Formats: sequence, structure tokens, C-alpha cells
Amino acid sequence: MLMAQPLDDTANPAHHQQVIETLAKENHAPIERVRELYETAHARLHAQARVKTFVSVIATRLVRNALHAERNSAA
Repeated sequence: MLMAQPLDDTANPAHHQQVIETLAKENHAPIERVRELYETAHARLHAQARVKTFVSVIATRLVRNALHAERNSAA
């Protein structure tokens, strides 16, 4: 598993925090779990992307899907 790296310095940290909080609330998930998933996805995508514009959008989608899968496997 890829270790989470700090988010890129050019990004808006307040935006990332807002995304994490929103995902946690929407999915009734612990904020630390959402933060872990988001930072890991964001770091992996950012490292691989040549165009960085939509990294946070794609990371958000990946986290939402992961949380949905976790919720379904627990049911």
C-alpha cells in the first residue's frame, strides 16, 4: 500500500479539508479514515498525473467509491 504523502503545496489545503469533511459526513465515516483514503489517493494520482487539474476530483471519486465498497462489505 502506498503511504500517504503530504498534499502538493500548490493546492488549497482548506479545499482539501472541506472535501474530506464533506465525504465523511455524506458517508457517515470517521474523518480520519476519509483523510487517510483521500491523502493516499491524492498522492498516488498526483505522482502519476501529467496534468494535475482534476487530481482532487478523481481522488474524491475514488474515496467515495472505496467508502461505498467498505459500507457494502460490512452489511
